[in-house]
Amino acid sequence: MSDEKKILVTLDGSKRAERTVDYLCSFKPFRNRQVTLFNITTPVPEAYYDLTRDSFRKIAVAQVKAWEMGQKKIMTQFLEEARQEMIAAGYAPGNIGFKLSSREKGVARGILNEIRNNEYHCLVIRRRGSANSILGITMGGVAAKLVEKADTIPLIIAGTREIRHYLCIAVDGSPGSMHAVRFTADMMGKTDCRILLCAIMRTTVTDSVPEGQDPFADMSLQAKHMLDDALVQAKEILTRAGIPEDRIETRLVQGAQSRAGALLDVARTAECDTIVMSRRGVSDVENFSLGRIPRKIIYASRKFTIWLIP
Repeated sequence: MSDEKKILVTLDGSKRAERTVDYLCSFKPFRNRQVTLFNITTPVPEAYYDLTRDSFRKIAVAQVKAWEMGQKKIMTQFLEEARQEMIAAGYAPGNIGFKLSSREKGVARGILNEIRNNEYHCLVIRRRGSANSILGITMGGVAAKLVEKADTIPLIIAGTREIRHYLCIAVDGSPGSMHAVRFTADMMGKTDCRILLCAIMRTTVTDSVPEGQDPFADMSLQAKHMLDDALVQAKEILTRAGIPEDRIETRLVQGAQSRAGALLDVARTAECDTIVMSRRGVSDVENFSLGRIPRKIIYASRKFTIWLIP
């Protein structure tokens, strides 16, 4: 029985796109979902079809049309090969389809339109696309736009770390972080995955500190209690979803100079493959679609898979 929640996966036929397919094959919880492999082809400018005044230009137009058809054929073959690879990995044939769309005003805008016009559960992309991307740049132009603009749908940025089904979830007590926990519970429930719930605070405080003597110490203690409660709540959400309690670990990091840096250190040390975050933290500023910490994590964690939850 397939899950009706659909996943949209963007592929451009590049070597990096092949690694996205590898991620889909390795990540077992996706195998009972419906997946649409999606590509936006770039057509030849209409001006080329206006060159019909002499025989030379007619030949040129014919060659351009042949090139365009050839590109669509190549991409169709790539998507079909990706589909077959996923079926071999355990996906049901009826759960995987692919779609080609012609570029009109931009690749990112075309992907956003596809999201708006269909009911997708999440979007899977890579940090960079084709070989045209500049080496050394962490995010390609299309990916950067989608990170900023695709703020109504969970966004999965596929990484290169070996998939061990070990996820690190950033917990800060905000409604957004609880949304991230619930999304993870929905995706990973009733599996044998491992979850590391991580909360981070800049100050250091212990429960033995007497209250009422130092207002700053009191504030830190209150923050610690809030994070402790958030970790307990998050663990309850995951266990109710069917994740065994002994597969869930909670960790509160104190005295962090950088919350983004501390989260990355925890995920690296634990050898997680995925970091799960809310788009916004405790401030929840509506005018900004992406908080500072998620932005830093995305740009600094080139190998991790990132789940960015609205």
